[in-house]
Amino acid sequence: MPIPPPPTLRLTPEQAAPGYWPITLADANALDLSYMNDSWCTDNLRDGLCAVIRANALPNIQVREINVWKYLSEYSPPESHGFMFSAGDSNIVSQVQDQMEIGHSGCSMGWTMRNIEVIAKNGLPAHREMFLNRRNK
Repeated sequence: MPIPPPPTLRLTPEQAAPGYWPITLADANALDLSYMNDSWCTDNLRDGLCAVIRANALPNIQVREINVWKYLSEYSPPESHGFMFSAGDSNIVSQVQDQMEIGHSGCSMGWTMRNIEVIAKNGLPAHREMFLNRRNK
């Protein structure tokens, strides 16, 4: 099976704006995630954010000029599999999951990847707003 081409490296102006996605580990570690109001959620989400950044730096990703954030913004796992059982095209999802440092259960991996998906597709400000809106209902 041929490997599909990577998603376009062109970011929308919104995606290129500072704060839309964390770009460096320092950015991810400095994020104020206190809106989550739960250390478990904060630790898992920060681990996922850092995993995306570490995966983006892998030589096999760099050589193919894949922007992992952009890839995840365009990717949805098969409905019958979810992120737990989806490697993604070219194993990008698996490579992100392999970069996570917290020991994840199936549930926490799925939860983390779904939150990463929201951030990849909508940005950190939208994730914060979504989280606060759900919590305040």
